Amino acid sequence: MGVIRQCPDSAGVEMQKLISLMRQNPHDPILIGNYSANMGVGYFPREEVEKFLPRAMSIPSDEVMDEKYPTVKKMDGMHPFMLQLATGDNVRPLAEGYESASYPSYEEFMFYFPVMYTHKEEQHLCSYVPVLYLDYLFGVIIGDLYWGFRKEYHPGMIIEETDTSRRCTIKDIIHADFRRTSTNSRQELDPFFTQTFENPTVTVSFLNQTYFYTTKVFSLTKVLDTSPVYEWNYKGSAIKNNQNTFGNYSEFTFTISKSMRYKAYFHPTD
Repeated sequence: MGVIRQCPDSAGVEMQKLISLMRQNPHDPILIGNYSANMGVGYFPREEVEKFLPRAMSIPSDEVMDEKYPTVKKMDGMHPFMLQLATGDNVRPLAEGYESASYPSYEEFMFYFPVMYTHKEEQHLCSYVPVLYLDYLFGVIIGDLYWGFRKEYHPGMIIEETDTSRRCTIKDIIHADFRRTSTNSRQELDPFFTQTFENPTVTVSFLNQTYFYTTKVFSLTKVLDTSPVYEWNYKGSAIKNNQNTFGNYSEFTFTISKSMRYKAYFHPTD
């Protein structure tokens, strides 16, 4: 498998290919790769979530949460979210000329919050990603420019791994330890994680522009239960695991579409 080593000239060529690819059907996948991912459930104080949610986003009603996320227990004054520590491997654009080439492997920490996005009379259940932590600078640049992600570059990210656990530390930001508690693989991810991926993903760029994209997860080769232990310092809150925390470890293939503004995503034929 070839690996593209980035230099100023090659980076410019790849950006041009991405631009060309994004002119295809807007909901077609344009990026594919493999993830070895540790996912966990977290709980954030509702009042604090309401403070940092962007305009047009709100916490879904209890009825929506019960229907769409039945495995997550309610906690008074708290809103559940998903945290994911993943190794991206063989990640590449779905474009001619990329059949045997991929970006270097990288480590990424993502956070997804269930939100209701309201536009005029329409409402959509979405997964909001407020921030991502990455150890790969080119991935940060591409993510910020072409998907509107708020990716942060953290070259000091420390990953420690054994046969049954994975630990990530970013000084003063997050410390997370995912320990596998089963050896028998499930058939599917827990419904909380599945629904998170099935929702349209919404993000707000550093230029304060809102974008939506589609994530597909498939070809799961392993799904194991985990017991996540973590502390995440974000927006003045220290978020820790609790008695209702659970997690999955999984290996799968993923695709994502181009990022789109509201009308292009939800009403592409208008």
